[in-house]
Amino acid sequence: MAKHKNLQKEQKSISKWIYGLGLLRIFLVLVPQTGYVHPDEYFQSLEVLAGKVFDVEYSPPWEFNTTQPIRGITIPYFTTGLSYIFLRDIRNLALEYLSVNVVTPYFLLVVPRLLVTVFSFIVDYCLMKICINNNEKFESRLIILGTSYIMLLYGTRTFSNTTELILFSVLLYFVCESQTFSNELLRKEEYIKYRYDKSNSIVEKAKFHKLKLYLVPDNYRNCVIIANITIFGAFNRPTFLIYAVMPVFFWIYRGTAHKRVSVIQFHTRILFLAICSIPSIIFNIIIDSFFYGYLTWGEIGMLEVSMDNFVVTPLNFIRYNSQTSNLARHGLHPRFLHLLVNIPLLFNIIGVIALFTLLKYIYWICQKKFQMLPSIRSIKLLMTTSFIVPVFILSIFPHQESRFLIPILLPLVYLHSESILPEPDNILVQVPRGSIEEKRKHTVVKKTSKAFKMYLFFNFILLGVLGFLHQGGVYEALNYLHKDMKFASRNTEFHILTSYMYSMPHSFLLQKSPDKVFSNNKVKYAVKKRVFLYEMGFQEFDPVVEELKTIITAKEILERNINHKTNYKIYIFIPYSKIQEAFTAFFKHRIDARLIDKLWPHFTTESIPDLAHAFFYPSQLDQAAGFDYLTKLCEVFELYLYELSFNNHTKILIKERFLEY
Repeated sequence: MAKHKNLQKEQKSISKWIYGLGLLRIFLVLVPQTGYVHPDEYFQSLEVLAGKVFDVEYSPPWEFNTTQPIRGITIPYFTTGLSYIFLRDIRNLALEYLSVNVVTPYFLLVVPRLLVTVFSFIVDYCLMKICINNNEKFESRLIILGTSYIMLLYGTRTFSNTTELILFSVLLYFVCESQTFSNELLRKEEYIKYRYDKSNSIVEKAKFHKLKLYLVPDNYRNCVIIANITIFGAFNRPTFLIYAVMPVFFWIYRGTAHKRVSVIQFHTRILFLAICSIPSIIFNIIIDSFFYGYLTWGEIGMLEVSMDNFVVTPLNFIRYNSQTSNLARHGLHPRFLHLLVNIPLLFNIIGVIALFTLLKYIYWICQKKFQMLPSIRSIKLLMTTSFIVPVFILSIFPHQESRFLIPILLPLVYLHSESILPEPDNILVQVPRGSIEEKRKHTVVKKTSKAFKMYLFFNFILLGVLGFLHQGGVYEALNYLHKDMKFASRNTEFHILTSYMYSMPHSFLLQKSPDKVFSNNKVKYAVKKRVFLYEMGFQEFDPVVEELKTIITAKEILERNINHKTNYKIYIFIPYSKIQEAFTAFFKHRIDARLIDKLWPHFTTESIPDLAHAFFYPSQLDQAAGFDYLTKLCEVFELYLYELSFNNHTKILIKERFLEY
């Protein structure tokens, strides 16, 4: 009785953990997370679709060029695009009835992330259903999944890798469901055959023959869903085919080991899978062709459609990434990076356990202990190969980023969660008091408890660094600039320099596109470009500042000649580590810099500041000394915003040079 009560308490505690982690995922989206992990989270969906939906100035990345596009637009449009269309309609209603504009950088960021977060719970659901269908406990696995910073960070952001994770989880669920159903059907068939062979009378044989006829066939079970998921995943990221190869193989291979499936049936499964994928392929190609301008309604109406009117983005993606020279533009890495660095970095303790398990399997194979390996019919082997095969295939390519491995999260959690957080009813096993088994079990529980605490520690540290600190000032910079531009006059030009910062999404500044024609009360008008971004990246300050001075002064001279006046605001965003270098350039070029704001938190790994003083706490622990110490420590993680102005002497020198030219 006491044991039953303890088990109920444990289960209630676990349920609180699961629901709490779900709420935490949503809360972190609404805060919002200010960290900027990689430009792809903005530029592969938000930037492109915000520009299209809101008619604002935007800067689409090279992947979306019309000559050879490599990114499919179907999934981004039906997720981010629809969320922005919803936000646009809400803005119209809010302006009409409340006089409030809800289209701000905050909502441009949060609304698509909120939708992605809702979809991310599909991963949790798939993991739970896979465990239930396989008669396994799922509570601990859900806790390990929910506390992973991959779900709390990447799972709430608009990465194509996040969509890949969700689709891969759904694919694994339907393949596991098909495999479980086939295994159950096999057991039923074997039982009926056994009873049929043992039957002595014709009546009994007829009864079991009828029972066999009532069995639901499994030959093409979930075929349509699996085919469509694979195709949509490939158009989202062609690397999805690498992840899908083992689940699809297991789905096709079901039953062949026991001769339930003939050679003809095996090949017809492949054929049906290919046929079922055709509608999805056509749908994605048509959507991409319309988006990139290859196909128009006018050409369809005039029946002037040929093969040149269609674009297949996955093929362009494969062509581009098959050339090492192209990959070199994005950085080349050693081929062991995924295996030895990215897996421990992404999955920490679970990743390390997975690698040791892999070594153990290799040892058993070398020792020819094949009976120790998972069975071909088991979900465990499906999950193991769904982890191993994609990692080894992706390791062939020399460009290796850690986020490329995000989809293997579900297989790793399924396989190795109990190594760090066993299920409660697996722990509460009654053994004789004071026995060796009891002491051993207590040691195991203690070790798993420590492992779980370490797992939590590493995940929340990474969540804090990547989710809030890394490039966190970019979002705050967008907020500041948006407000400043909103209240500035229309004849004010903004020239913005950024140093050692990731690219700013132009659309978040919400400036009307100069390439569009707008109408107001049947009056058509165009707007002048008023925002100019100078992304210095890792360049030296001198040439960029010199070029900017020349541009501004030349504009002022030209405007005086045509009797036109424009106001200029010149801003520069500098991380703490580059302030000294920037002021050296300002002094050299006689530029005045006025501090406007300090944006916190902000940290860039491309220019790590000097943290020496952070490790020397003041010896005298008075309140003033402690406050000064914390202030200096916070300054290290700040992004500084300065407004620049040229003094008259600088303008005269440039004017003379300009007139001479």
